[in-house]
Amino acid sequence: MENRTEPAAGHRRSSRRWLGAVAAVVGVLLAGWIVAGFLRADTVARDYFAHAHGSATVANVQSDGMTPGVPPFWQVQISGDVTEAGRAGPAYQSSMRLWVEPITGFVIVMGAG
Repeated sequence: MENRTEPAAGHRRSSRRWLGAVAAVVGVLLAGWIVAGFLRADTVARDYFAHAHGSATVANVQSDGMTPGVPPFWQVQISGDVTEAGRAGPAYQSSMRLWVEPITGFVIVMGAG
C-alpha cells in the first residue's frame, strides 16, 4: 500500500512546482510588459504621429493619456498642431487614439481626427 500513496504525493509536489514555475514566468512577462510600456509606448506613439502627417510640420505634440490596454498593447492618446507645407501658421489640430505594442513598435490606429 505504501507504494501506491508515494507516487500520488510526488505527483502533487511536481504539480505545485510546475504551477509555481508558470506563475513566475507569467509574472516576469507581465512586469516586462509594464516596464516596456512606460519606457517606450509614448515614444513610439509620437514617432507614429509625426510620420502619419507626411511632409506636414507637427508642433506642440502632447501625450494626452497613456494607459495599459489589452496585453501586449498600450493605449496612447496624442495630439498636436499640424502645419501643411507652404502655410505660415498651424492649419489644424490633429489627435489620435493609438494602440501601441511597445516592444516591436506595432501601432493600430483606433481613432484619428
